[in-house]
Amino acid sequence: MASGTILGYGIDSDILHVPGDTNVAFWVVVPNYSAMDKKTAAIDEFITSHPQLMGDMISMIDAAANHDLIVRAREANHRAVPAGAKPIADFDMVRVKSGHMGEFMEMFRTYDKPVFDKLVADGTIYSYEVDSEAVHTMEPGLVWTIIDMPDLGTKDKVDAAFEATESKIPKEEREKLEKQYNDLIVEGSHRDSLSVSEVFKMK
Repeated sequence: MASGTILGYGIDSDILHVPGDTNVAFWVVVPNYSAMDKKTAAIDEFITSHPQLMGDMISMIDAAANHDLIVRAREANHRAVPAGAKPIADFDMVRVKSGHMGEFMEMFRTYDKPVFDKLVADGTIYSYEVDSEAVHTMEPGLVWTIIDMPDLGTKDKVDAAFEATESKIPKEEREKLEKQYNDLIVEGSHRDSLSVSEVFKMK
């Protein structure tokens, strides 16, 4: 991170536990694939140099449950996170129908992005991102909207901000927008999750 190879890293643990799913996430933010290559080489070097430590770590995990993801941010806005903070991450996941990602992102930028940008600007949340897989290890179309918050209580403020915005839209238009949104995503694909940062570092 000091050399600029990576922009951030962290370890998150689930607040909502789902049987059979992974429960800890190690994440790294890189500017490009070249940086990812350098990061991987540095980790490999560390593993080789610390066999006892790595053996101890491997004994604590279920290797068969590991799942790697490479995602890219389609939209994002961040502000500085105080040193020592352990943000809460609120994940909203849907699968967008094939050929409709452009429409989905246009709806997000028109209706959701202004609310999120204001929440970042006024200090309510630390950040938000809309991510999708850059290398597909699952069926294409998955989109994660991720909010980093100071605490769980902030979720009430985020919900209130969206409710206030939606209340200003006439009922017929709200119903039309809801139908338009539902037509873009695979029925039944929506999932939510919450996690807490055990380690969090970001430039």
